[in-house]
Amino acid sequence: MPECSCEHSGIILELSAVDGTKRVWYNIYMKVYYTRKRESSEAFIKRVLCERYGVDNPEIKRGGNGKPYLVNSPLKIGVSHSGELTALAVGDCEVGLDIELRRNIKSSAIVRRLSEEERQENFFRLWTAKESYVKYLGSTLAHMLPSLKFYGGALYENGVPAPVFLTHFEIDNYCFTLCTAQKIEVETEEIL
Repeated sequence: MPECSCEHSGIILELSAVDGTKRVWYNIYMKVYYTRKRESSEAFIKRVLCERYGVDNPEIKRGGNGKPYLVNSPLKIGVSHSGELTALAVGDCEVGLDIELRRNIKSSAIVRRLSEEERQENFFRLWTAKESYVKYLGSTLAHMLPSLKFYGGALYENGVPAPVFLTHFEIDNYCFTLCTAQKIEVETEEIL
């Protein structure tokens, strides 16, 4: 039986291999909350932090390009909107989150600008990967988009694989991507 100990909200698993060596995996836990209720991202962040984490009136600030962060808190957050959904990622590590409602985009100017390799990818997975990475870095699409490519299921910046992990999943007709420095386990919850 593997030994298991908790460290923050991550889990360290130490497993013994057949040859007697030990392998260690560290998984970060990230919770993604989403709502269909019309409210500002700041109101949603405050509501979730109060209801789920017992944080009354958290101080939320934004970086130079609008990335939200919590003052005097170890929690890291990422927020995104699309269609009728607002989503919030909460965890121990820096995160970029993007969601997109699937819709017909075949003739859009964005699609025409994609490389031939990128046109073979699922557009919404490609787009949310790029946006979540930009948000993770706290940058802007205008600044970074020309240097980003997504093909073969991986993200590249200036031709070099981006040093991040992308976690993709779907809820209803929405594509979600989280960008983190480590592999993560994700749990989702709809907030009514």
